[in-house]
Amino acid sequence: MKYLSCGMISRMALNINGRIDNDDKVISLCCESIPSRPGIPLSDNAEETLERFIGLRTMLIAQGFRTPGKTGFGCAGCSNYCQGEWDINPFVGYVNLSMYPAPCQCKCIYCGVYRKWENSDSVKKAYENLFALLELAQTSGVIDPNAVWQISTGEITIHPYKDRIMELVKGKTANFYTNAFLFDEKIAQNLHDNPNSYINVSIDAGTPQTWKAVKGVDNFDKVTDNLVKYYVNSAHPGQITMKYIILPGINDNYEDFESVVEILKVLGTTHLTISRDVSVKYAPNDKKHEKLVVAAAYLLAMCHKNNITNDMFTYSAKEREEVIRIANELVKNGQV
Repeated sequence: MKYLSCGMISRMALNINGRIDNDDKVISLCCESIPSRPGIPLSDNAEETLERFIGLRTMLIAQGFRTPGKTGFGCAGCSNYCQGEWDINPFVGYVNLSMYPAPCQCKCIYCGVYRKWENSDSVKKAYENLFALLELAQTSGVIDPNAVWQISTGEITIHPYKDRIMELVKGKTANFYTNAFLFDEKIAQNLHDNPNSYINVSIDAGTPQTWKAVKGVDNFDKVTDNLVKYYVNSAHPGQITMKYIILPGINDNYEDFESVVEILKVLGTTHLTISRDVSVKYAPNDKKHEKLVVAAAYLLAMCHKNNITNDMFTYSAKEREEVIRIANELVKNGQV
C-alpha cells in the first residue's frame, strides 16, 4: 500500500543534530533544514526521551497513511516526503551523531557550524543525557545491531568524549566525518574490522596553496599522509570517501582538480561527491553560478576520464543536467 513517507522515517533514523544543551528539538528522524521538521528535545530522563522518539516516528507513519496531500504538518515542506511503497523498519537502522557543542581545529571558509568546545556544567549534563539515551536504545534492542552510525560531531579525533563515542560504535559499521588533521588508531581499527565502515573527508583542494586558502591551515601534506595511513589500515580499497566543495574563484582550477583525481587514485577511491557551498544562493544568470556549473563540469569530466563515479546531490536537477551536458562536450572535444 502506498503512503506518504521518506527513507529516514522508513528506516527509523535516529538523528541528533544541533546543540544538545538547550531545549531545541535536536532529536528527529532527519536533519533536513526545514523550519517545520518534526523533532523532540533531549530530556534528563532517557526512558522518556526514547519513548517520545518512538512515538514521534509512529505518529509520522500514521499521518502518512491518513493525510491525502502534503499539507498540515511538519514533513509537508520536504521534497523527500512522497507517496511510495515504504517499508516500516521496526528498529533504528541509522544513527547520526551531529551534536554540538563540539570542537574542530579546521577553519573552513564556508563553514557556519559552531565549532568551539564549551566545558560547562550544562554541556556535560547534556552529553551524559545523550549517552544514557543511546546506551538505553542499544541495551533495549531498539537500535539494530547492524545499524549504520554516522559520527559527524565536530572533529571526532579531538572530541572530549571521543572514547565514549568510539565505545558506542566498537565493532559496528560507522561513517567517520573527519578533517584527517590527525591519524586516529581507533578509527583505523574500525576500518580494519568493519569492511562497511568508512571515513569521509571534504578534500576541497588538490594543492597546498589552495588547501590553506580553503581550510585556513597549512597542513596539506600531513593530511594526505594521514589518508595514506588510513588506506593502509583499511579492510579494502574504497573505505576513504571524498567530497569536493567547489568555491568559484578559489578552488575551481585545473591544477587542483587534476591533483585531487591523482589523490583519489592513490587512495583507491573510485567515487567523488561533487558539492557546493549550500549557504550561497546564486541567481541562474549570475556569473559565479556560471563558473560553478562549468567548474563542476570540468571536475566531472576528469573523473569520468579516470573511471571515478560521482554524485551531485547538492545541485538541482536542472544544474545537474547542465553540468553533465558540458562535461560530455569537454570529453568529446578532448578538452580534459
